[in-house]
Amino acid sequence: MHVGISTILPRPACQVRLYLECPVPAEVAHITLPHDLERAVPGRQLHFRAGRYCAMKAMASLDRRFEGSQVGRAHNGAPVWPDGTTGSITHTVGFASAAVALTTDTESLGIDTERIVSESQAQEIGSLVMSPEESAHARAAGLSEPVAFTLVFSAKESIFKCLHPITGEFMDFHDVRIDHIDIQKRLFSATLTRVLSVRFAMHSRLHGCFEIDAPWVHTGLALPPSAGTWSDDRDLPDAGVDRSLL
Repeated sequence: MHVGISTILPRPACQVRLYLECPVPAEVAHITLPHDLERAVPGRQLHFRAGRYCAMKAMASLDRRFEGSQVGRAHNGAPVWPDGTTGSITHTVGFASAAVALTTDTESLGIDTERIVSESQAQEIGSLVMSPEESAHARAAGLSEPVAFTLVFSAKESIFKCLHPITGEFMDFHDVRIDHIDIQKRLFSATLTRVLSVRFAMHSRLHGCFEIDAPWVHTGLALPPSAGTWSDDRDLPDAGVDRSLL
C-alpha cells in the first residue's frame, strides 16, 4: 500500500494506492458491504472494500480529525464524503485507490485508473470512446494505440467524476474531447463539447495529469475552491478548469 501526496493531483490532495495483487491488509475484509453487493462475486466485493479502505486511510492521513470516518454511498452508488472533504475512488483489476482533499483547498476532484487494454480491444471499441482527432493527438504524443485508448478513456472518467458532483449531469464519452497530451509534463487538456451548466459551458477547457505505470494508466484532475488558486511548490498551473471560468 502506498500513502502520500498524489502524483496526479495538486498537493492539497492525499492519495492512497492499494495493489490487490499483493496481500491486502486484513482490515479490508471488515469493511461493511452495502445490501446490493452482499451477493456480488468476491472480486466485486473486494474492489468495493479496497476502495473504501483507501478512502478511510486517505482521510486519516489528510487530517487526523477524519480518522475512522466512513464514506457514505448515494442511491446511484457514488461515494458521499464527510462534510469538509471531497474525494474520488477508483478500482480496476489488481488495483484500488482513493484521493481526498479538504473543501477549503479543493472544490472537487476526480481520479481514475485503468488497466491498459490489448491491441484488439483498442481497435474493437476505440471509436466508442475517442474520436479520430483524439487518436491523432495521442499518436502525435508517441503513444501506442492501446495506451492511447486507455489514457483517453481514463481521462474522461476522471473528468466525469470531478464535474458530476458540481453539475449533476451525466456525460457521454463524446461530451468531452481530449485535445492535447504532453508526455514530458504528464499533462492532458480537454474541451467540453456540450453545455453542462452555466459555469461549465460548451468549449470550457479542462486540464489534468496522468501517469503511465504499466500495466495501469492513472489520471486525475482537481478544481480549486471557486475563485481560488493553489499556491504551493507543487502547484500545477494547468490543472483544473481555466481560471476565467471560476
